[in-house]
Amino acid sequence: MSVGILFAISAAIVFGLWTVFHNQAAEHISPVLGAILVSLTAVIIGLPFFIREWVGVGIQIGQRGFFFIVLTGISAFTLDYLVLRTYSAGIPISIGGPIIIGGSIAVAVIIGFFLGEQITIIKTLGITLVLIGAAILASFV
Repeated sequence: MSVGILFAISAAIVFGLWTVFHNQAAEHISPVLGAILVSLTAVIIGLPFFIREWVGVGIQIGQRGFFFIVLTGISAFTLDYLVLRTYSAGIPISIGGPIIIGGSIAVAVIIGFFLGEQITIIKTLGITLVLIGAAILASFV
């Protein structure tokens, strides 16, 4: 198994935890404040890693990297806000989580196709099943 797949599996586990933590926090915090605190916590946790890398090998970023990482930050804040709004509206985690995660899978795969990744029957079948699953769950609300 490749290192990249191990990172992807680890990220999926963390994404699942992230979903659960949002669900548990949603009824106890304003969505805007919650989204800001998530980002602030990420900065605090990431700062030692940043300093270590900066001192060790230096930090490099191109214009394109900066542009897309800013868009990523905007997406992260918006995601945190919308997930907190979802759960504070009473959507159970067993429905909201799969819709959010499954929907994000669909978006990533579809955009991957537009970025030139090869379309295969297995990928098409997988994304179809994800979308069907999310639609089934959404119908139970």
